[in-house]
Amino acid sequence: MNRTKFILFGSLLFLISGWSFSEFPVPPHSANTLFYIQRSNNANTVMYEINRQTPTSIQEKDPVHVYWIRYAEKGQRRDLNYIERTLAYGVRCEPLSKNTFTLRFVASKTRVAEIFLNEKGQATAHMLINNKKSTLRKIFVQVTETGWLIPKVDYVEFFGTDTETLQPTYEKMII
Repeated sequence: MNRTKFILFGSLLFLISGWSFSEFPVPPHSANTLFYIQRSNNANTVMYEINRQTPTSIQEKDPVHVYWIRYAEKGQRRDLNYIERTLAYGVRCEPLSKNTFTLRFVASKTRVAEIFLNEKGQATAHMLINNKKSTLRKIFVQVTETGWLIPKVDYVEFFGTDTETLQPTYEKMII
């Protein structure tokens, strides 16, 4: 039932924004998937996954792998380039405790997530979304092409699930 409400909520948001699900594919989800980012300018998706040391532990040196799924091309995977990794989509992780890390986005000094393996071994990212502790599912970035190398970000939307009530959480951050 909660999943149905989340799907309905997401559908409503896409209808309001003028986008359809057919324009934004849902990437494959695995036990290593933390969350993903999609942008308004094309269907390419940035994936965030944990790197496992063992089936029950996360690598300490390099806990998160970030890469593209290039849906607008042939659906191939590609690692981030230097500029993407250092200015836009990269992350920095610091250990909090065994198998738990603080994840910081290079593009934002205010947004922080805590990543870990849940009791079922699923990679999980918790962050505050609209002041509610949430499991982060996806991020949507509305961009405007400027003609320069880097597009202008108009706003960022965070979609998740409240960790206590399991209800959908949503927050829109105007840039």
